[in-house]
Amino acid sequence: MRWLDGIGGPKTGGGWYDPYDTSESTYIEQARQTVLAGARESMLFCYGALVSGAGAKDMEALRPHLPALLDVSREVRRRSIIGVAAYKPINSHAEDESYVFDFVGMTGLPLAPCHEFPTAAPAAFFSIHALKDSNFVAELGRFIAAAKPVLLTDGLARRLEGRIKLDATNVQILGVNGKPAGLLELTQTQLDRIRNPLLRPLKTSFQAPNQVSLYLFGDGSYVLENFNDQPVNAVLNGRSIPVPARDWILHWS
Repeated sequence: MRWLDGIGGPKTGGGWYDPYDTSESTYIEQARQTVLAGARESMLFCYGALVSGAGAKDMEALRPHLPALLDVSREVRRRSIIGVAAYKPINSHAEDESYVFDFVGMTGLPLAPCHEFPTAAPAAFFSIHALKDSNFVAELGRFIAAAKPVLLTDGLARRLEGRIKLDATNVQILGVNGKPAGLLELTQTQLDRIRNPLLRPLKTSFQAPNQVSLYLFGDGSYVLENFNDQPVNAVLNGRSIPVPARDWILHWS
């Protein structure tokens, strides 16, 4: 949603989601993701699928959350997000890293999607998509030389062999192995090691199990969302924060 908004601007009216292959909890999570992305509108697709079966159950579950979703939407629209740049050039191809941004976001890295190379970003995540940019190697070289934290997928790193040195101390290689969903199997110890250098320029520390997402805003506001079926304990900037199962914690400054 934010990536599209960066390209289309005011032409990007909003987000939509549907009830197919969902549960009540994943349907509500679609709604949360849409408002957290700053969507101006939400469209529920489609009427015929929402009046019976799983769709009707989804709608029944969603109704009591609507006031909170509207409140969150207003809060989000007033703020700018900050985070680790997630670069996806227009018309870029995933190859064997489809949906990698979705899964990386669920590992607790606060991503800031962009369609142009994030020269000014404090830290960045790059996947195979970046190869669509004909100037990427030179741009990445300058980004690394600036000593900014960089996270690259192993698939991208292999394709850069012989073209750029990736042995700098500020560069990490993320083992996707062509299976982005496998990132959800990383342990908290592994995730903490990956996240810490990337969050340091944001003056943020975060420790949490997998499938707990972090959203940061420029005024110090934050949102934590737990996609697990059990409650978790997250530690943000030294503060312990319990997050109920399939729920979110909102903090507005």
